[in-house]
Amino acid sequence: MPVTVRRAIYGLLSVLGFAMTIPFMLSSRSLEAQLGANPFDPAAGLELTSTQAFQQQSLLFLVGLTLAACFLYLALSVGIRKGWRPQENGTPRCSRCGAEIPFGVAHCAACEQRLTW
Repeated sequence: MPVTVRRAIYGLLSVLGFAMTIPFMLSSRSLEAQLGANPFDPAAGLELTSTQAFQQQSLLFLVGLTLAACFLYLALSVGIRKGWRPQENGTPRCSRCGAEIPFGVAHCAACEQRLTW
């Protein structure tokens, strides 16, 4: 699958995760407005947050935020080759393919893998 297609799919899934957070944000604004009417009554806030609908929305918010963060990370990191640390006991060798490499080169000549020193 091409990198651009994977990035588009991951981007759409991260948008879905962000869309899952919207109901909680809307209900938190109404909760804030109700608490703003009488800020010295903490029992009113506890009654509103202990409802089943608010708990479901907060769980949906956490799942959506986790989904959005994970797929956003995947969308931004897909297509970037990982760096491999060369094996340096004796002559330096690529830890991916085992080819001998000179010290300090950025890519393995045999497999074109990026190396980190």
